[in-house]
Amino acid sequence: MADSTSNFKALAYFHYYPMRIVPEVCLGLFAVATIAFTVRIYRTKSSRWLYILPGTALAEMLGYVFRTMCTFNTTLTIYILMMFFLLLPPIALALVNYKALAKIIELKVEKHGLGNDPFWLRPRFVSRFFIWSDVVTFLLQGAGGGMTAMQSMQTIGSIIVIIGLAVQLFFFACFSVTAIVVARRPTYEYQAMRANGTLVPDAKYLAMKCLFVTIILLYIRNIYRFVEYATGYAGPVASREWIFYVFDFTMIFAAFITYFILFLGDYIPNGTSILRLQEAGSQDMPLKSIEQQ
Repeated sequence: MADSTSNFKALAYFHYYPMRIVPEVCLGLFAVATIAFTVRIYRTKSSRWLYILPGTALAEMLGYVFRTMCTFNTTLTIYILMMFFLLLPPIALALVNYKALAKIIELKVEKHGLGNDPFWLRPRFVSRFFIWSDVVTFLLQGAGGGMTAMQSMQTIGSIIVIIGLAVQLFFFACFSVTAIVVARRPTYEYQAMRANGTLVPDAKYLAMKCLFVTIILLYIRNIYRFVEYATGYAGPVASREWIFYVFDFTMIFAAFITYFILFLGDYIPNGTSILRLQEAGSQDMPLKSIEQQ
């Protein structure tokens, strides 16, 4: 640490002395993720909403930049910025999942129409409902996170963050139920063509696999954050740095690895993709592509 004053502040804010080197490694990994996703999305001409992924990786990288700064000189401003960029960006990853599921449902509507589908399986509802849930949780966690950095408002700030995390966990559960229904129904099956012309016959299966794996990882991370704030800043969870790296960094970075291996741009079409829906027991039928958004 730079001096005794910084040493005291670090202990007051973190309840431990933050390690060096580890946050530098984390920011380096997220820098690589930012570049890798940007290049891949651009080269494959994938839908623009997938740029949420490199944007989130960049925000995570900034969070670890500020965490690295805290290991040398901890100030209230740097600490607040660190909390903001490490607490809030994962909300955007949930938005990627919500958009992807809405697109898959949209494909079915293009082929079969709305039919007798319940309101919660309609693309407009799925998109708006979950996106607004992200906005609400972002505002709650953002406001609460900023307040927890001030000692006089730590208690109320923690309560607001806990409410935000609980709301997000609830919407994760709603999303999971919707995704399970879509995954099980054959009317949502389709095939997609990659930018290089390669046919992906099991596109829906692979896309849904990506959504399920990442939502589980985000669920674990949010449960950790919920317990962290519920047990207090001096509690057994918040006062142990290794727990943060295992249940926050590892979960989030594992989600990025999943998004890269099971790249949604290969499985969900944009305005230039060729895709075909397939009905159980019948030949593939052509379908108009969804406009790139």
